[in-house]
Amino acid sequence: MDHASEASSDNPFFDTSEYRQVIEETVDEEFTLELHREPYRVESVLVDETAPLLQTSKRSERNILLDGIKGTPGALLALLLNLLDAMSYGIIIFPASDPHMPSTASQAGISMFLASSLISQIVFSFGGSGFSGAVGSMMIEVIPFLHLMVEQIEHTMQGASDAAIMSTVMTAYAMSTVLTGITFLLLGIFKLGTIIQFFPRHVLVGCIGGIGLFLIFTAIEVTAGIEPVINLHFFESLIAPRALVLWGSSLLAALVLKLIQSINHNPLVVPAFYCILPIGFYAIVLSLGIPFEDLRSMGWMFKLPDAADAPFYTPWTYIDLGQINWYAVLVTLPTQLALTFFGILHVPINVPALSVSTKQDVDLSWEIIGHGIGNLASGVLFLPQNYMVYSNSLLFLRSGGGSFASEVVLCITSVFLWIEGAFVAGFVPVIVVGALIFHLGVDLLKESVYDSWKAGIHPLEYLTILVIVFVMGFIGFTEGIIVGLLLTSLFFVAIYANKSVIKESFKGSDLRSTVHRLYRQQMFLDKVGSQIHIIKLQGFMFFGTINQLSASVDETLLKFPETRFLVFDFSLVNGIDYSGFESFSRIKRILFMKRIHVIFCGLGTVMEDFKRSGLLQVEEQYEDEIKMFEDLNNALEWCENKLLSIYYQRSQPQIVHTQPKQVIGTPTPRERQIHAAASLIHHEHPHVEPSKELTGPVALLIPAFGDFSGMDYDMLALFGPQFECLTVEEGDVIYKMEDEADALYIVEQGQLGLKLSPERGSKIVETLLPGTMVGSLEMFGNRPRACYLVSLTESVVWRLSKETFENIGKTHPELTLSFVTRIAVPFDTVRYYNSVHHWAQL
Repeated sequence: MDHASEASSDNPFFDTSEYRQVIEETVDEEFTLELHREPYRVESVLVDETAPLLQTSKRSERNILLDGIKGTPGALLALLLNLLDAMSYGIIIFPASDPHMPSTASQAGISMFLASSLISQIVFSFGGSGFSGAVGSMMIEVIPFLHLMVEQIEHTMQGASDAAIMSTVMTAYAMSTVLTGITFLLLGIFKLGTIIQFFPRHVLVGCIGGIGLFLIFTAIEVTAGIEPVINLHFFESLIAPRALVLWGSSLLAALVLKLIQSINHNPLVVPAFYCILPIGFYAIVLSLGIPFEDLRSMGWMFKLPDAADAPFYTPWTYIDLGQINWYAVLVTLPTQLALTFFGILHVPINVPALSVSTKQDVDLSWEIIGHGIGNLASGVLFLPQNYMVYSNSLLFLRSGGGSFASEVVLCITSVFLWIEGAFVAGFVPVIVVGALIFHLGVDLLKESVYDSWKAGIHPLEYLTILVIVFVMGFIGFTEGIIVGLLLTSLFFVAIYANKSVIKESFKGSDLRSTVHRLYRQQMFLDKVGSQIHIIKLQGFMFFGTINQLSASVDETLLKFPETRFLVFDFSLVNGIDYSGFESFSRIKRILFMKRIHVIFCGLGTVMEDFKRSGLLQVEEQYEDEIKMFEDLNNALEWCENKLLSIYYQRSQPQIVHTQPKQVIGTPTPRERQIHAAASLIHHEHPHVEPSKELTGPVALLIPAFGDFSGMDYDMLALFGPQFECLTVEEGDVIYKMEDEADALYIVEQGQLGLKLSPERGSKIVETLLPGTMVGSLEMFGNRPRACYLVSLTESVVWRLSKETFENIGKTHPELTLSFVTRIAVPFDTVRYYNSVHHWAQL
């Protein structure tokens, strides 16, 4: 019954408790066997191969007959639901109080509703749907757009005859249905059903609320005859005693139903209520002896022409191809497009919902194609849009439907209902129709305005919902969608412009590479670390957020004038627009003028965009000023190496005692800082050549500690000769992850790398330079190797086996303890601290 509310079944504000109850209950075996759309069910009975074919044929016919009988209650229930919907919404396909509409317009609308529902049912039953028990109906959500098209046509054709206006209206209706059908077909053929999910959900919720407000106004018009033109006269008419009783009683009935639903969640409550309501109405009328004519004059029954004057084919009598105003039809094209766009939103939501509830796996693309076929057929016959109704389908299945025979019964009975619908419509009380419309309108408005607020959405998104509801209710539906999309775009920028595109910023002294440096190198990098600045970016960088980056760069340069390297880490960035690249071009020009290196790393998903932007292309004089690296660790290593190369130049005795090199008469901040750091290290920790006694591989570790004081020469003399020298080629794997830790290693020449994978180009966890020891922690702790140790260049390393170390420990325990406490543990502690600090910062 509540077709429009199904459109929101996939949004977070929709109450699915009723559906969950149905899902949790066991699905009747009658329709679960129909998953493959068999024309009839063959019972699992062994047929004697010698039995006559006639006996098998009779058995099949009997099965079809039994399926049809079992499915008849479900078919009648689905038929009743379609009749109630036709009486509620078919009757308002044409504006009720429009003077240009013929007197038979209400009955014609009912006929069009039932005919469109019949066509969709035939398509779904005969292969257009993979569901067993899909129930089709006219798409009631499009009614506001249909009314808008009538208004536009009448405005364009002022002074034209009513017959010409009706011919043009029918043509516009048909054209919009054909357009919807074509759209469905294209979406299904090209498997684009999921594209609907990109439509902003809160805009859809606002549109649902707009439809709810429209239905409330329509219910007032249908019950009390008050045209919904919002002015003082409208509100005065609302509180007139006669009108108040008419629309108030329908609203009261709808609210009573809502109260009952809050207590009893059974899906049969709604159809049962609307079956009991007319019975109660007639019981009161008959007990009071009120004639039907008096009821019609008082507004309790519809004033419809005699059924003989409005047969089921009445809508087609309105069409006169010679009187169609094609210009007026084209004027409605924007509204038709809006109708199409809104109409296609429901199917990708209803189909998965029914699939979950009935445990039937179907192809979404094929379901969309089936809807396209049904709408094309309706459009060719000048009928409105149609679709599969979730709630009606579920009730049909729950009531014994679902077999092919039961669907055929539903199709046949729908034909009889279509032919005789006008006769039935004359006996439906106004309160029933009004309550149905009020019920759906209140339900949709509540979901849109109240439930969305309870869900705790962003205030700007909620404001968008309210604006859409207001514009749709008081100005127009097309305008409401347009305003909603514009506000969504504006608020998107406003919301996400406040989200920082800069995740974190670091100085080089706070975030170092994982390369293990010698003692003096570490001291120097600590002193000049502010010359390296890292800006870690995140999210999507667009015109609304890119200014944050420009401001951050300006602030960094103002606060740290000694900056030499500016590293931009894109590892958490998922996109960048044209404005972002333009801003980076401006930043690059400013940094080049200040002789600052621009370094990009972690480009990943935006690499191709960077290449196309030309941002990496520079003049020859600036080639060394811009660099690109795979990840931040490599970028930091390059920056540190550049600073260390300057350090070794400045650490010469003849340089450190002089003033820094003059640049245009005045040393720059970075020059002063470099000179001060080099001088400090030279004076406080002067480089002293080790004595000749400090030889062998163990002596390679001494520079890592800064001085030679306190070294146990006996220990060095004991352990040095126990190492064996190895020469490894680039790419050689010294040990593998999970290997037994059977040795420790000291690097004499070249570079080693700890990696999680031995493949070339895989991530380096730590880079080991000459004077570095590795592997001792696992060996001492009897733990397997945590990484691969790979030679990054041709290298010379020294190896001390675990067996040799343990033998020394047995014969010289004190010297072994000295080796562990004075050499191995301090060295590994520094390495461990540097690595953990690096990755913790990231």
